[in-house]
Amino acid sequence: MYEKILIVEDEKIIALDLQRRLEKYGYVVIGVVATGGEAIEKAERLLPDVVLMDIMLAGDIDGIDAARIINQRLQLPIIFITAYADQKILERAKEAEPFGYIVKPFKEKEIHSTINIALYKHSIDKKLKTQERWFSAILHSIEDGIIATDRENKIQFMNPVGAKIIGLREDQIKGQPLENVLTLIDENYLKPFILPFIINKTQNSSGIFKNVLVKKPDGEEVPVEGSYSQIRNRDNKVEGYVIVLRDISERRKMSEKLNYQISHDALTGLLNRAQFSESLLYFIKTARTENRQHAFLLIDIDQFRLINDTCGHAAGDELLLEATSIIKTVLRGSDICARMGGDEFGILLRDSNREQALHIATRLHSKLSERKLEWEGKTFNIHSSVGLVMIDSETKDIQNILAAADDAWHLAKEEGGRRIKVYETSNSLFLQRKGERQWITQLTRALEEERFQLYFQSIIPLSENNAGREEKCEILLRMIDEKGEIISPADFIPAAERYNLMPSIDRWVVRTAMMMYQKIKDRQGENNPEMMFTVNLSAESVTDEHFLDYIYTQLESYDIEPERFCFEITETAAISNMIKASKFIHELKEIGCTFALDDFGSGFSSFSYLKNIPVDFLKIDGSFVQDMHINSLNSAMVEAINNLGHIIGIKTIAEFVNNASIIEKLIELGVDYAQGFEIAKPQPLKNLLLSEGKAY
Repeated sequence: MYEKILIVEDEKIIALDLQRRLEKYGYVVIGVVATGGEAIEKAERLLPDVVLMDIMLAGDIDGIDAARIINQRLQLPIIFITAYADQKILERAKEAEPFGYIVKPFKEKEIHSTINIALYKHSIDKKLKTQERWFSAILHSIEDGIIATDRENKIQFMNPVGAKIIGLREDQIKGQPLENVLTLIDENYLKPFILPFIINKTQNSSGIFKNVLVKKPDGEEVPVEGSYSQIRNRDNKVEGYVIVLRDISERRKMSEKLNYQISHDALTGLLNRAQFSESLLYFIKTARTENRQHAFLLIDIDQFRLINDTCGHAAGDELLLEATSIIKTVLRGSDICARMGGDEFGILLRDSNREQALHIATRLHSKLSERKLEWEGKTFNIHSSVGLVMIDSETKDIQNILAAADDAWHLAKEEGGRRIKVYETSNSLFLQRKGERQWITQLTRALEEERFQLYFQSIIPLSENNAGREEKCEILLRMIDEKGEIISPADFIPAAERYNLMPSIDRWVVRTAMMMYQKIKDRQGENNPEMMFTVNLSAESVTDEHFLDYIYTQLESYDIEPERFCFEITETAAISNMIKASKFIHELKEIGCTFALDDFGSGFSSFSYLKNIPVDFLKIDGSFVQDMHINSLNSAMVEAINNLGHIIGIKTIAEFVNNASIIEKLIELGVDYAQGFEIAKPQPLKNLLLSEGKAY
């Protein structure tokens, strides 16, 4: 493609001669004009590649003015042609930023080379300006502040973000010494932070900095982090420096907000349990190393569950907020308070002896009792149960402190609530609790190491009506200790229930029982009588919605008919949460599982609640059965329970059948099934694999 040229020359002969010479070299002359005005109009319309402009033109606009206008509007390369070499004219011509000069009279080679050089320079200049626009756009759009200085540390460039961080306008900064406009402070030591290259220019300065503040002229301090590096030329000599500043104010605010959310309870604004534990560790450490004494209060709001269940979560939240405000009015500035979870609050009393701690606990307890919660026309008292534990040089660790406070709080609850209980290491009740806590590690390890074992005990029919049905046996649990000794459930179940380990144990029992049932069924084949396993479930599992899905999964996984499993629950488990327990029973009964109510008759509420619990079997409490052959009162209780069960269509099972006389008495009363040592002692479930699937 040939370059297009516009000739601006008021002497026609010279213009025609110039056109001929250019066309000889292959250029395309797209116009020849004689005035500045025509030159501007033609350039705007035809957009030539080069304009050859005579400096001295007739009219209002001479060549220099026309060239300046074309350059401003179109940025086209302009070459001046003139017969004058006057210095003043040439100085004025510089204002138009020409790409070259051709002095009349001119030679063809000079014209050709000057045009080529102008085109090349314009091409390079165009690329540089494009890059400059890109770099400018980048530097002005990035979120970091950029400052560039010369070797003398005078500012040559600063983007808007940098100006904003420093607190000055860009026009106030350019050419100023860097140290006059950029004031940095070391945030850790609160002293001036000086960039190394300002102190020592010979140093190979490049690096990063953090924990630094920029102090603005108005006194505001902006937290920043950044870097600095040298600008070097081709000869590797330092020409200047670049400083990058990043304003981390928002990030720090977000970090502080996140840290607050991580360490504080969302509802009350108090510390959460995790953060409180760190403070508790510090208190324990100072008690040991500095021989100081502190106290830990664990507070539970007695009515929280009642209010939450009857009035809804909003009322429960309001109760917690009310309690929080009361607690804050009582505590000292040095004390620490946290919401431990649910309706529990933890308080650390710094440098408090027993008398002081008890005084604060009593005052807090009284303040809570004095306040009432008004909610939708209802009034609730705010009563609390408090456990108090001293922290001193004898304190072992955080687990012991938390467990001791939990024991004290639970005993306060068990004694009726609305009271303060101080933990006493010599108190027999606390010693009992401590003994139970020692089971936690053993139970957890036994679960991890699969050191539980299933036993079974046969349940036989006593009447001809039940003879010939599937064989029944209750699945029992034993734990094997690290020495291989068998541990009775009576030793570890209370601790497992108290410390919420029963859901995990129940899952292990259900999974293992179903796995064993499948193995026995597969081994014995289709010709042997069907069996029914009865499996005990804790109150925690019965009210756990996820446990229901777990049973479904295990039944499907081992391809077991639901009718082959009966689940035993105690009346305590059933009535502790009647709605959830009933839902749990109904859901499993719909697919074919059956239920037995264990230890029936041992509670005060047995008879009144029975109509609301859709069970298939009543297991008569063994305390009535074991001596019914010699105790007429207990015999009457067994008869009453049996008759009640039959009236509402429920089969009965007598436990603790330990001699033949009891069996005779049970048959006489019409009890349906019996279980006990007289019939069969518990034995490992794996024995069923060796006995052709017969439970008795």
